[in-house]
Amino acid sequence: EEFMAGSVTITYSSHETVKYVQWSWVSDGSGDVSGTDTVVLSGTPLRWATNPGSTAPTANYDIVVNDEDGIDVANGGLVNRHTSNSEHFIPGGDADPGAAFMGKLSLVVSNAGSTKEGVLRMYYR
Repeated sequence: EEFMAGSVTITYSSHETVKYVQWSWVSDGSGDVSGTDTVVLSGTPLRWATNPGSTAPTANYDIVVNDEDGIDVANGGLVNRHTSNSEHFIPGGDADPGAAFMGKLSLVVSNAGSTKEGVLRMYYR
């Protein structure tokens, strides 16, 4: 992974029916984090889950996950996250889970506060 600010640890699952990619992040002094996967992923997002860490981010922090075209795969659904509660976002609802993606994804967290932490998990198929 290539990191521009803060730090990110990325883990992947390989279950048969539903997969996930997880970004565990720590913001830099300016409250930002960014990093790009080195693994090419493809699928359709089913659900996004955010979990603030023990050093919780500032209220209303924002996350985008850009594809190789610079388009947010979560379509704006991960803005204004809660400072202490885990939250989830289902793109388009259960019937229409969202647009397909393929390629390396880039995590960008902003407004999280200095050296705060959290986890983002994308479930996809």
